[in-house]
Formats: sequence, C-alpha cells, structure tokens
Amino acid sequence: MRRSDKEIKDPELIQEILNQSEVCRVALCDDGKPYIVPMNFGYQDQTLYLHSATQGQKIDILRKNNNLCFQVDTETRLVTSKTPCDWGMRYLSVIGYGKAYFLHNPADKKEALDLIMKKYSPVSSRPEKTFQYSDEAISSVIIIKVEIEEITGKKSGF
Repeated sequence: MRRSDKEIKDPELIQEILNQSEVCRVALCDDGKPYIVPMNFGYQDQTLYLHSATQGQKIDILRKNNNLCFQVDTETRLVTSKTPCDWGMRYLSVIGYGKAYFLHNPADKKEALDLIMKKYSPVSSRPEKTFQYSDEAISSVIIIKVEIEEITGKKSGF
C-alpha cells in the first residue's frame, strides 16, 4: 500500500468493516475484459457468501475463472474545503482477493442464506434460530463461497 499511514492492520477492524458494509463489489475477469458487480453478501471466518440467480454473466465468468477481487466500504462522506484541490473523502474500506466456489449442498446453502439474512434483517425481526426456506427457494439460487486469500484495509479521515 502506497500510503502506509492509511493502512488498517487491525484484523478486528477489517472484520467490523465487512460486517457493517451493505454492498460488496465483486470484480471478475473474462478473457482479459474486466467485469464488476455489486452484490449482497455475508461474511464469516475469512469467507464471503454471495447470493445469486442461477444464470447470468458473473456465473458464466466464474465457471471459467474462479479468481476474484472484492471491495467494501463504510462510513463514506465527502469532505469539503475552501480550495477544490483540498476536497477528499472520509471512508473505511477493505479490498481482498480469493477463489469462488459454488455451494451445492442444500444444508450449506441454507446456512449461507441464514448468514446473509441475519446481516440485512433488522435485529428486532430476527428469529431466534434460523430462517425458513422452501426447497424450491433453496434450489433456485446459487450461493458463491469466496475463500479469502488476501485482504487489506484502508482508512481516510479517521
């Protein structure tokens, strides 16, 4: 990282950023052509879980090349100044690299969906145990498991 003063080295803060972020931007490469897509996600134990339809460009790309890069951010805010060149952004962000795998086992898919649902559902509406999904719902989605190989954090304005 060019600016070591902005690097986040604390793994707990990196995990907190992943848990607070609402969107995960996933970057893929298809025959040298980049493709990026924002996704809902869950995070646990150095692993991302992404929810997807069973067909589409990202699925086609991942079947050919399971390497990916991802980015999340939180607490972003424009910082203004009297001088335009002194404007900037305040943020906490994480960038990582990993390998993507499709989950096929219904129990594994359900566990990943529970993780994603818990992330996005209000605390007051969360059931004590798990969410309920029909067999049809489980079979109609793909869950992409991303095993994180490298991860870095960056902050500005903190």
